[in-house]
Amino acid sequence: MSPGLNKRRVLGVLAGRDMPVEQVVAWARSADYVLAADGAANFLAEGDFIPDVAIGDFDSISRNTKDVQKVLVHIEDQNRSDCDKLLDYAQSLGFETITLCAMEGDAIDHIIGSLQSAARSTLEVRVATRRGVIMLLKGAVSASLDVPTKTRVSLLPISNCSGVELTGVEWSLFGTEMSPIGFTSLSNRSVENVSVSIDSGVAALFLSHPNLELPHWPS
Repeated sequence: MSPGLNKRRVLGVLAGRDMPVEQVVAWARSADYVLAADGAANFLAEGDFIPDVAIGDFDSISRNTKDVQKVLVHIEDQNRSDCDKLLDYAQSLGFETITLCAMEGDAIDHIIGSLQSAARSTLEVRVATRRGVIMLLKGAVSASLDVPTKTRVSLLPISNCSGVELTGVEWSLFGTEMSPIGFTSLSNRSVENVSVSIDSGVAALFLSHPNLELPHWPS
């Protein structure tokens, strides 16, 4: 692997249909390497984009789309979701970070399942949404984010989290304990650059603002 590979913009495309195809393709064209999970290749094909690799059991991909793929990686394992397979394959290529897009859709079980897949993965995972981004924080970790004032900020625990700090927002957190069925921080607002840290656990930091530039890749 080349030394700069982990600095590349790696995009994983799922099959959620709430993100407009034009937005998905904009993310794909701004990436250095694109992986599509099964039927997501159909979605990309609608925007005349072929990913670097398509992954899955291919029960959802059309024959026409399948025929024009650059690389097909067939994984039949029914105990893993398409998102699991995509993340595992990205890790096998040596990548350390990935951004997922087209996670949103009308199947809430798939959305939650994909967030759980991202939480399980050892990769550093971000999620592109229609109006912003989600950062998966896996403790112990800290981050500082330059976002527009009045960015909507939600911090939702995926597992029990300890030592949570969130500053640069209207309602700050200091050394807070959070859990999926306990305390969460929903629809906070930024007043300056946002800083967040957790000592242990996994949490999802949601950021959205009309002026947040998308596609948005970390520097």
